[in-house]
Amino acid sequence: MKKIFFLAGIAALVITGCSPDEQNKELGALPDASFTATPIPGMVNRYLLTSTSSHTTQWRWDNGDGSGTRFGKAVDTAYFPSAGSYTIKLLAMGQGGIDSASQSVTVAADDPNGCVGLKAVLTGCATKTWKLKPTAAALRVGPPGLTQIWWENPASDVAARPCTFNDRFIFTAVGSVYRFDNQGDIWVEDENGAPWPNNIGVAIGCHPINDIAPQYRAWGSGTHSFSVIGNSKIRVTGTGAFLGIYKAGDNGTTNGPEASITYDVLSYSATELVLRKNYDWGTWEFHFVPE
Repeated sequence: MKKIFFLAGIAALVITGCSPDEQNKELGALPDASFTATPIPGMVNRYLLTSTSSHTTQWRWDNGDGSGTRFGKAVDTAYFPSAGSYTIKLLAMGQGGIDSASQSVTVAADDPNGCVGLKAVLTGCATKTWKLKPTAAALRVGPPGLTQIWWENPASDVAARPCTFNDRFIFTAVGSVYRFDNQGDIWVEDENGAPWPNNIGVAIGCHPINDIAPQYRAWGSGTHSFSVIGNSKIRVTGTGAFLGIYKAGDNGTTNGPEASITYDVLSYSATELVLRKNYDWGTWEFHFVPE
């Protein structure tokens, strides 16, 4: 019995109950998908994709970056603005059917001038300022995956802790510059009802940044850098750089300013950014909106 399937605009006959030789005789040889992916000299984060497939008339590529598949050419290119590991896939289509091949590439660093996807939303492809969402539940913490809520800020905190909600998180596309502006003050966090870190020198609450112990002042305003990793993570780099609140460090509740912190991106759009910091013991979640 013969069945006709239309695959991506190609009419292909699929023979059931026939040997491979009979199939090839009636339809043509099956494609044998294969390709190479090599960096293009002199071009940042661009790869040359060269199909070495046989019996192929159409090539459908997937860069593995979440952008989906696309029809292309036997010799094509892939561009990755963000560092990360990507699995490139090829669907080779021919008269005899379809075959696929894949291979992984590792992109070592962001393109400092690239601006697509998450980076485009984060920076507006220029400079864009974000702030904590001035509502209840902008800050949340709970068990891993946030399956329940241990604590979240009430709406009254927007006024009660103004030195948290006046912080500005500023991202610039060119050069991947991240600048933190805390307006000259800091909310001293608590841990089990006591100021954290315990030698920060002042009580829980709002204080001028210069009132806290000198070893913690790197949590104040500063210019750092950032990177978007695989369109699903944001890393801020530079002593004291953070997003949300300072005590959610890279590996847990931090004792002091750290060299870098990497956040998981739960969701993003032009109007809201939601980040999580996941640990073995629980999850912090931060909601941001553009200024």
